[in-house]
Amino acid sequence: MRAKYSIAVVVSLAAVAASAAPCPPGLAEIAARVAALRAVTGPFAPPCRTVDAAQLRAELDRKLRRDLPIAPERYVEALVRTGFVDGEPAAVYRHLLDFYCSQVLGFYEPEGDEMVIVDSGDGPRVDASLVWSHELEHAVQEHRFHLPSRLLAMRGDSDRQRAASAVAEGEAMLVMLLLNGSSQGGGEALDRAAAAIEHEGEQLDVPGVPDFFVRDLVFPYSAGLTAVLRAYRAGSWRQVDTLLAHPPASTAALLHPGAARPEPAVAADALPPVPHGWEEVLTDTIGEWGLAFLLGRRLPPAQAGALAAAWDGDRVRLVRSAAQPEWWALAWRIRCHDEPGRLALEGELQRTLPGLAARLAPADRLRFSWSASGRTLDVRAAWPPPSPRSPS
Repeated sequence: MRAKYSIAVVVSLAAVAASAAPCPPGLAEIAARVAALRAVTGPFAPPCRTVDAAQLRAELDRKLRRDLPIAPERYVEALVRTGFVDGEPAAVYRHLLDFYCSQVLGFYEPEGDEMVIVDSGDGPRVDASLVWSHELEHAVQEHRFHLPSRLLAMRGDSDRQRAASAVAEGEAMLVMLLLNGSSQGGGEALDRAAAAIEHEGEQLDVPGVPDFFVRDLVFPYSAGLTAVLRAYRAGSWRQVDTLLAHPPASTAALLHPGAARPEPAVAADALPPVPHGWEEVLTDTIGEWGLAFLLGRRLPPAQAGALAAAWDGDRVRLVRSAAQPEWWALAWRIRCHDEPGRLALEGELQRTLPGLAARLAPADRLRFSWSASGRTLDVRAAWPPPSPRSPS
C-alpha cells in the first residue's frame, strides 16, 4: 500500500455510495425494538448506504483520516517513536486496515446520520441482528445526546475521547445484550456476558497489528460495559442517560468513579512552545490508560496499572525538526495525585522511557531531562536547546 491514498479513490467512493440503498431485511424491526427499549420518540429509521468489500477499505481509510488528529501514517509513526508501537508505520497501517476490514459488517456514520452496510456477497450473517442493534444504538446516542459527533470534536485529547468512547460502546453493548436475551436469568447473565467480553478481548491476538491497537479497540467495550452496567444498576436508564450526556473526562475517571478529584486539565501552554525551525506533530493527553499501557511494555500489568493510577493529568507535545526530519523531540508534563506517586512513577519512567522511546531521535540527539516539583513531573526527550538570540 502506498503511503498516501489517491484522492480520486475517495471521491469515486463517495460518488458511488452517496445514493441510499434498501436496508437489510429485519433492520427496521430491530430499529423499532431499540427505539422502544431506549424510549425514542418519533420516527426512528436511519437510512442505509451500501458499500462492497472493495469500497470498504477506502471508506475506513477516509474515516480514520477524519477521526484521527493527524494523518494515520504520521499518527502511527508518533506511536512508534514514543514507544507505544513497534514496526514500520506504513506496514503497521496496512495491517491495521486489513484487520478493520475483516471485522466490519456495518456501522453507524454520524456525518450522514446513516447506517453503512457492507455487502460481502456472502449473504446475511447469523450475528447481523447483534451488530445492527449495537450500531442502531449509536444512532440513538446521536439523536438524543449528539455523543458520536461530540467524540469527533475530542480529537485533540485522546484520553478524554477514549473515556467517552467507552461510555458510547458500553451502552451500545448493554442494549445489544438486553435485546438479545442476555438479561434472562437476572443480573448474573449480564455479569457473565461482561466477563466473557473481557476474556475474549484479553485473548485477542492479530498478526501484524501491534498490541496497542488491539488493546485500544477492546478497552471501550470491556471497561465501557462495566461502567454502564454500574450506572444501570444504580439508577436504571436515567443514570445511564446522565453518563451519556456527561461522559467521564478521562480514563482515570472512568476506571475509578468517585475517586478522581475534579482537577483542571493540564493545559497545553504548560509545555514549551514549538522551537524555531521545528514543526508540531501532535499535542495530546496520554491519560491513565495510555500510561499503564506504556509502562506495561516493560512491567507486569498489575505493577504498571498501580503506577499509572497515580495519574492526575498530563499533556505531551511532539515536534520534528524541519532540517533533520529524523530528529523528533518530546515535552511531557505529568501531574500525580500526590508526591509519593510522582516519585514512584518518575523512577520507573527514568528506567524505561529511554529504551521505549529510542527511535525518537538519532542516538547523539537522544538526551532526557527530568525536573519535578511536588506532584508534577516534566520530561524532555531530545528537546533542542534554545536558539541563541539575534544581536539587537
